[in-house]
Amino acid sequence: MGLFLDIVIIVLVTVMIGYSVVLNIKLKTFRNTQNEMSALITQLNNIILQAQANIETLKKTAEKEEGRLKDLILKSRMLADELAIINESGSNLADRIERGLVSKPAEEKENFDTDDTENEEDNELLESLKNIR
Repeated sequence: MGLFLDIVIIVLVTVMIGYSVVLNIKLKTFRNTQNEMSALITQLNNIILQAQANIETLKKTAEKEEGRLKDLILKSRMLADELAIINESGSNLADRIERGLVSKPAEEKENFDTDDTENEEDNELLESLKNIR
């Protein structure tokens, strides 16, 4: 019976050694995987930090461009108002010129010694003014 017990103990010790070898291999694999995960997490952390810095830079750039665009819009509105005033003044001036050319009494026209060329120029100017508006 002592031999049987020794054989059982040898078999159990052999099974334990085999189990220990398999466990050791799995632990090595786990450690390698853990090291790879650690490297990946470090890399991911660096990428996240870089992304945060880029977002801050993007925000600053957007704020800067927003201010520049507001200035451009303000200038554009001022120029549009100025152009509207100039356009209105031009229309008023054209109206006055037109009234002055059209409303000359017939007597004044006869008193002036004008050629047909001056009349043609006045008519062309009058037509040009009408076409512009």
